[in-house]
Amino acid sequence: MNISPVDQIKERLSISDVVGSYVKLERAGANFKAKCPFHSERTPSFFVSPPRGTYHCFGCNRGGDIFTFVEEIEGMQFGDALKILADRAGVVLKSVDPKLKSEYDKLYGLIETAAEYYRECLSENNEALLYLKKRGLTDETIRAWRIGFAKENWSGLYDTLKKKGYADLDIDKAGLIVSGGRGYYDRFRSRIMFPLANPSGKIIGFSGRIFLPYDKTKEKELAKYVNSPDTVLYNKSRVLYGYDKAKSEMMRENSAVLVEGQMDLLMSHQSGAINTVALSGTALTEDHLKMIKRFADNLILALDSDTAGFAASERAWKLAISLGLDVKVAQIPKGLDPADFILKDKEGWEVAISGAEHIIDYLFSGLKEKGLDKRTLSLEVSKKILPYVAEISNKMDQAHFVGKLAGELSMAEGHLWEEISKIKDSSSAAPPPSAEKKQEFFRKDVIARKIVGIILWQEGIKGSVVDTEKAKENYQKIAENYGIEKFAEMKNKEDLVFESEVYYAGHERIPQELAELFRNLERELLEENFSKAMIEIAQAEKSGEGDKADELLKKCQEISKKINEIKNRK
Repeated sequence: MNISPVDQIKERLSISDVVGSYVKLERAGANFKAKCPFHSERTPSFFVSPPRGTYHCFGCNRGGDIFTFVEEIEGMQFGDALKILADRAGVVLKSVDPKLKSEYDKLYGLIETAAEYYRECLSENNEALLYLKKRGLTDETIRAWRIGFAKENWSGLYDTLKKKGYADLDIDKAGLIVSGGRGYYDRFRSRIMFPLANPSGKIIGFSGRIFLPYDKTKEKELAKYVNSPDTVLYNKSRVLYGYDKAKSEMMRENSAVLVEGQMDLLMSHQSGAINTVALSGTALTEDHLKMIKRFADNLILALDSDTAGFAASERAWKLAISLGLDVKVAQIPKGLDPADFILKDKEGWEVAISGAEHIIDYLFSGLKEKGLDKRTLSLEVSKKILPYVAEISNKMDQAHFVGKLAGELSMAEGHLWEEISKIKDSSSAAPPPSAEKKQEFFRKDVIARKIVGIILWQEGIKGSVVDTEKAKENYQKIAENYGIEKFAEMKNKEDLVFESEVYYAGHERIPQELAELFRNLERELLEENFSKAMIEIAQAEKSGEGDKADELLKKCQEISKKINEIKNRK
């Protein structure tokens, strides 16, 4: 009996292994859960079912099998996803539909040929090799990362590719040549070449660092780094150098180290910090941050000591915080980039990473070092630090920094909350308050729907493992206390039952999962009330209602106590 390649691949590859190579999965009974890689969320609504070989997100409604997942997360067609998974499964694709011989195939082949050409050129250039070794790279690192060299002549790569039968149009589409008055010529010349890979490890482009040992005067006239242009394979806003090699360690450490350049990354990996990724000469984008967030909750910025670069990425750091990343800054000695720092003091680098301080603490320390008077310091905090505090989604964490800053400035917390409220209202970069509120309700609604779905499903089957009457009473009590949708008012009950049956059938710990959902729901509601009370405190202090502010502060303390009780509840 002949088994199709698709079925062979599905037999050999588990959906949890495939998805788990991109997303941090947590065991949830017979299934796995995670924060969805396709949309931002705080409460996991993305589930993977190994018995069914499928995944589904109850937040954005995306779902499918291993092929669908690779297509969506890599941004590729079915044919290319088939080839990636076939290689991983060890399945030989004997006959392939001509339609699958897509443009991607040609471009991958072109770029792979170019990478090999550059590698051979480096082996012939002793000066370039000597430069890399003086910077601290070992032969093993140079080999593992497939570092190469582009010769100074105008058409070395182009001529090589033409001899191998590649067409001008395809070489151009791969971003390897440039059209000029006399025809085509190589895009990269006299440069050390760093291959750029997609999350699966396939080379999709290059970054070239200028290297002109014979005529150093020309270096000032040329860009230090040149990257491949955007192609169907390479999009600079969605590529981080080293991501393919770092993602597993990022997941294990729940942390990512971000550096600027290729040499910084290579030296960091070589020193043992394998969870390091690099920008590779591009601006940090939301897509980059979401890529990091798939595998880690903590982001350590290990950038050059030049403060100008840090300030230029101010919007990106705020965005990182708003996405739920805990952003810290590693202290790099002035005058050094991470690569030079590691070469000079490897242990010092390790200390800098392990001792990285939260970005808000880092920024405040920088202001204090200026020796400003209290009034000027307060104004600078309002201008340069509170916008970061305003982006913190975790209300308890946000309250922590408000309290800390208020203590340092010898001022009432209410004044800071008032400024934060103004920042949220006036910031065009951040989502408007209505959008933020909508997102909060969405999270509550998702959890509430899951709870109701489990109760209704268990209520309608024999051998229920849940005390449905007690669960309904618990839900009704929460609904009445916090003003959320009541049990009887919940819409689309049939869909809720179906969802619960699909993802919890055969689940060994349904009562425990339900209890966890109740805890999460109550915590979401309490944190919302906490946030509202803090805003009311600011308003009361502004209007001179001291007694009201005191009462509200007591309320916040009570809410905080309840949240901590929920955290510690078994």
